Amino acid sequence: MNDLFEGPTRIERPDDEQQLSRSEKRELRAARKRAAQRRRRALISVLIAVVLVGAGGYFVWTKGTAFFDSFDLFGSEPVDEIVDYPGPGTGSVQVTVATGAAGSQIGEVLTEAGVVASTKAFVAAYTANPQAGSIQPGTYNLFKSMKASDAVTALLDSANRADFIVEIPNGFDKAKAIARIVKVTGFSEADVTAAMNDAAAIGLPAEAGGNAEGWLAPARYEFALDATPTQMIAQMVAGTVATLDSLAVPVENRQTLLTTASIVEKEAGTDEDRPLMASVIANRLAIDMKLQMDATLHYVIGGSDDASTSSADLEYDSPYNTYKNAGLPPGPIASPSVASLQAVLTPADTEYLYWVAVDPVNKVTKFAETWAEHQENRKLYDAWREAHNADKE
Repeated sequence: MNDLFEGPTRIERPDDEQQLSRSEKRELRAARKRAAQRRRRALISVLIAVVLVGAGGYFVWTKGTAFFDSFDLFGSEPVDEIVDYPGPGTGSVQVTVATGAAGSQIGEVLTEAGVVASTKAFVAAYTANPQAGSIQPGTYNLFKSMKASDAVTALLDSANRADFIVEIPNGFDKAKAIARIVKVTGFSEADVTAAMNDAAAIGLPAEAGGNAEGWLAPARYEFALDATPTQMIAQMVAGTVATLDSLAVPVENRQTLLTTASIVEKEAGTDEDRPLMASVIANRLAIDMKLQMDATLHYVIGGSDDASTSSADLEYDSPYNTYKNAGLPPGPIASPSVASLQAVLTPADTEYLYWVAVDPVNKVTKFAETWAEHQENRKLYDAWREAHNADKE
């Protein structure tokens, strides 16, 4: 085999080219030129071969892969296909979302109920909606054959809830709780009131004296459609018992704590007021001074938008009139918040004996140690009340 890269063959290069004749030198130069040309042609041929092989391999790989990918050897569906209904849906169905359910779990429930076409479609829509994580557990009224994205939107709309949602805010009294349950559930007032008065059935502790006032824990409750008034109220009472237990309140102190905290709850304008008011109550009780709390009197006669109490009101005959009767009222006047309970358990260290809401609308309260200071604060309230009532005319 010839060496494509060897030197001239016809005339060997002598040790001293100066000894060659003129014709020999010409022939040597021509031989060198021909050898260089052969080397260039060989290199070009190799490069062309490499390019052709690479291009052919790329063509075979890409076209071959596409060719074989076109065959479904196992009869499965393409992995990227998501089956979804076009919507908007027909008929109706109730579906329950379990507490803590993930998007895929909700999708499985909806798919089984015929709401969406596939779990994969729902998960894709769930992932695409930034609000989807706030879907609440409960029972929903939905359509069948819904587009997955529409199903997510429907689950985010509380109007589609089919179960009972009863909210008991801080400071709600028993009468307001009964009215709220009646409004949400459609049960009669007589049935709800009867359940409220059945102490044994609702699990009311003996220290409550048969009165559920103050024992209905403030919270947002979700009740099943088949829940009874008794079951609903029992859950509220259980919530208060659990809270008192978490605060390590002795059984014999529970009713006193709830009663005091309920006054703080109804009187306090801000969280900062709570421990200060708790200190005033404690200070007055310590010296056998009447509490003289408007909130306890308003509990039985009703309140006004300017938080006023007339001289005639002060004479109202009721154990809840703390202007006439010493000590705490016979029981709570509302459901206190945890913040009010904690304020009574750890009141501020003050010498205050008085307070007055000088601006009830903006929740501004002034505290005083002496009667004289209190009277100056009363003037601020009187000025606010005069301006407030003038604005209504």
